[in-house]
Amino acid sequence: VLWRYACPVAKGQNVTCFAWNKVNTDILAVGYGESSSNTNVARHGSVCCWSLKNPVYPERIFKIDNAGVSSVDFSSNHPSLLAVGHTDGALALFDVRKQGNSPILKSTVSGGQHTGTIWQVKWVLKGKDRGESLVSISADGRVTDWSIKKGLECSNLLRLKRVPNKQQGVTQLKGDA
Repeated sequence: VLWRYACPVAKGQNVTCFAWNKVNTDILAVGYGESSSNTNVARHGSVCCWSLKNPVYPERIFKIDNAGVSSVDFSSNHPSLLAVGHTDGALALFDVRKQGNSPILKSTVSGGQHTGTIWQVKWVLKGKDRGESLVSISADGRVTDWSIKKGLECSNLLRLKRVPNKQQGVTQLKGDA
């Protein structure tokens, strides 16, 4: 091992996800979370933005209270924007240029927040004129498109449901658009 990237904030937490910055390719966002078999225990997580130029300490640290980090992704069009999916279904947007721990946007239950762990967040290019869209998929079965123009507003692209297959006795996934 040439370098070891570790800091006290993430001590005792597992690495859950990571994403390279698509423009500043020496920046790596790493998500951390606690693993617990008891789902009633509030978990804490963090995101560390590491630079390959500095393995001693992260450039940015975002602490997540009451939830672990399950997914991260950098925007291609706005490389300072980092989307972070939480184990409680929340989605947060951080500007890695800014100091502090507060996200610039965060989903809410009333705004359509996921009700299960967000397993993946992905910035998707829609074309030259249409920019970029943020899409997430969660354990609640929803594939959701997020608009960041007026806060975090969402619309469901797809809902996956478990449907029993009577012929084989197994469960299949079916999608509703």
